[in-house]
Amino acid sequence: MIRPRQAFTQIELLVVIAIIAVLIGLLLPAVQKVREAAARMRSTNNIRQCILAMHNYAEGDRPFPSLDGSRTPSMNSLMFELLPYVEEGNFYRQCVESGHSTSAHTVKMYLSPADPTIDPSNEGLGEASYAANAFTLQKECRLGSSFLDGTSNTIAFAEHYALGGRTQFSWFHTDAFELPYPGAAADRLHRATFAEPRIVPSIRPYPLLPPDVFPVTSGNPPTSNGSVPGLTFQVRPTPGECDYRLAQTPHAGGMLVAMFDGSVRTLAPGTAPAVYWGMVTPAGGEVIADY
Repeated sequence: MIRPRQAFTQIELLVVIAIIAVLIGLLLPAVQKVREAAARMRSTNNIRQCILAMHNYAEGDRPFPSLDGSRTPSMNSLMFELLPYVEEGNFYRQCVESGHSTSAHTVKMYLSPADPTIDPSNEGLGEASYAANAFTLQKECRLGSSFLDGTSNTIAFAEHYALGGRTQFSWFHTDAFELPYPGAAADRLHRATFAEPRIVPSIRPYPLLPPDVFPVTSGNPPTSNGSVPGLTFQVRPTPGECDYRLAQTPHAGGMLVAMFDGSVRTLAPGTAPAVYWGMVTPAGGEVIADY
């Protein structure tokens, strides 16, 4: 005699659903951690490529490209001049040969996979998630003589949200100014830099932005602190909380920075202002404590 198949009771179904829900709850954080680790690894590689591009550009005691393009024949930005060294040689040659440069191009090496402000549809402003140290690069800078504090103690690039508040950071542009476009996604356009001690007027007629927070060195022995006391960098701010005058990291564990010696390090949240700003100066004479 064939017995009829017994169905699950309602209680048994609820128990199975509860077990599945618990397993999903345990699995999701693990998956999220794996994704965050992968994004951090890719971002580490990107920022390392930025400083290696600087080294390749400066081979043979050649000075680094200028932030405002004043030391390059094409008057292009520092990040633009690095394009041939970050797998964008074809685009760079196309711009140079045509005599027409454009920001309507996505440079994958300049975008962090963890940057929450990246807009894939916004190709007209040259978004960048990494920023060059403007305090160090404001004058002609060479790998040897410009780093009395040592290249291993001086930050070259830091993470930076592509859209900080209402300020768009761009690898293409050579200055920082108010945008005259009502209703635009951003009110201000800032070259891909941090620690700008001053904004030098360019040929643009638009109003210029005030300086970023930058290091001020004083005392004996010398110590550097921010021009606005207590500020360093932001850790995982929401896009609306961004202070465009500072660098930001999307990683809870700390901010990725590329040093001028080619290494990539992580600055922990709560890094002391004297340590951070001492690492922004190339020749301040500070003694950098552990961080």
